[in-house]
Amino acid sequence: MTMIVPVLRTWMRAVSEISRSVNVGDPLETVLTRIADLARELIGFDLSAVMLADEASNRLDVIGWSGLSDDYIERLRNDSFLQIRPAAPDTDSPAARAVRDGVTIMISDVARESETYGRLGLAPMQGYRSLVASPLHGTDCPIGVLVGYSTAPRSYGAADVELTELLAEQTATAIHTARYRARRDWAEQQHRRLMQLVLAEAGMDGLVDALAEILAASVTVTDLDGRILASSAAGDAPALPQRLAEHRPKTDRHSADVTEHVSLAGTEGWVTRVMIGGEVAARLWVVGDQAIPDTTRLRLVEQFALVTGIELLTARHALEIEERLSGDLLSDVLRGAALARPRVLLERGNALGFSLENARNVVVVRGERIGEQLSTVSRRVQHAVRTKILASSNGDDVVLLLPEIRDLGAALDGVRNQLEQTTASPVSIVIAPPVHCLEDIPPAYRAAQGAAQLRANAGLAGLADLRELSVLGLMLMADTPPAYLQRLADQLIAPLADQDARRDSQLVTTLRAWLRAGFSTAQAAAALTVHVNTVGQRLVRIEHLVQRDLKIADTRLDLQLALHVRDILHIDPARGAEPGYRHQAR
Repeated sequence: MTMIVPVLRTWMRAVSEISRSVNVGDPLETVLTRIADLARELIGFDLSAVMLADEASNRLDVIGWSGLSDDYIERLRNDSFLQIRPAAPDTDSPAARAVRDGVTIMISDVARESETYGRLGLAPMQGYRSLVASPLHGTDCPIGVLVGYSTAPRSYGAADVELTELLAEQTATAIHTARYRARRDWAEQQHRRLMQLVLAEAGMDGLVDALAEILAASVTVTDLDGRILASSAAGDAPALPQRLAEHRPKTDRHSADVTEHVSLAGTEGWVTRVMIGGEVAARLWVVGDQAIPDTTRLRLVEQFALVTGIELLTARHALEIEERLSGDLLSDVLRGAALARPRVLLERGNALGFSLENARNVVVVRGERIGEQLSTVSRRVQHAVRTKILASSNGDDVVLLLPEIRDLGAALDGVRNQLEQTTASPVSIVIAPPVHCLEDIPPAYRAAQGAAQLRANAGLAGLADLRELSVLGLMLMADTPPAYLQRLADQLIAPLADQDARRDSQLVTTLRAWLRAGFSTAQAAAALTVHVNTVGQRLVRIEHLVQRDLKIADTRLDLQLALHVRDILHIDPARGAEPGYRHQAR
């Protein structure tokens, strides 16, 4: 008993020393070198080394040692040495086998084991004759090995093996603790870095760039529709595949897991919810085989999701303020009263990033409670046309002001389809006659509003384009009540359309061709590929039905206007618009 107590005290002091070294944050090399010293003091080895497996568990590297020469260490660190799974015995070693099999290996005389372990041929270089190698057990497999060497042949007894394995256990614990502490310190450092970027207003792009660099991975933030808000890839990391962006993770279905691993189309990825006010606002994707290999990086990504939420919330508040200012500016322009001070309006537009001088299109969007969805409409249109716009709600409508946009009709019709899918109710969009200056905007809005009312009265939705309907545009801009325009179309065109429906007499088509031909019967006949007498007979029939004289200029103007109104109100769904129509409807 008197001999056990000093030994126990010595071991307790050694364990305390190891723990203290880890807790004060000494480098791992320093900790393992001290353990190698303790192996010689506590167990009586002449030499000692602590070797750790690399990340791929392919080979061992000497991290801490005691008594071994620098030349010997240099030889051991050669790429051809200390392979954990060597191809042949001549490249095997007791240390590698201890890690490979997870058992303690004892060699009482290296000379007798040189054929089994070819690397023992280096023993004379260092001068040891025996050794014991005990694995450092990790969670799933050994993470390294503790090796004790003796300069003379030595038969290691049960006590020697037990003490070596005990020290190996303490070593493994110290390694795990030191690595955890290093990962924690690293994660805290990176989190501080990200927060500094937030305070420095680096924006979403700057934050994503930083996280991609930290993780050496591809990082993407998407909204709930899969649209990319920010993305960055470090090095050769693969970008977020579109199919993965469209994947709906289980984390959106109130899963207990904050982060989910997904594998799609051969790509490994991780997705984390970005929460605002208890609701999922976006998703954070990290793509790459080694993007989040441990809990420390996982925690960093989840902390970054919180930072992303802060950034999104900040951006949302800024966007709400910008939308309110945008709506106030457009409302002032539409009222016309503020046009007396155009410079003030222009400066307000420039502050919002929109040039009122370059405004060319007024658009009216009408639908059930559409004004309550101003933000949604504005963002969808802005995403579709990919440029800055102004948006405001006015009564039952959402009013938009845009610069010149190529294929504006197609872009707006796509937005209309999206809105109808979201609201499950019809949506009508009207493009006003083009504007060229600030003073044109209010009357252009009145024209679009009048056309929207015409279509609403007829129970129609869809897209109507007034940019080429000059006569109707002028009438609408002059505040002509839409009911009168519709009555005009009903009086002049409805009788012809009814006759066409009953007898396929082509009266509306003939009237349109005759008006386009400058009232030439011959040119209209050529355009319709019929005999000139046929056109003449049809014109007589038109005069009879509308009870108007086609030779009178006012009649021709009224008919032209009535046809324009018809262009807004009528379409044959089976055949599409008649020739010359500039609108689309449901």
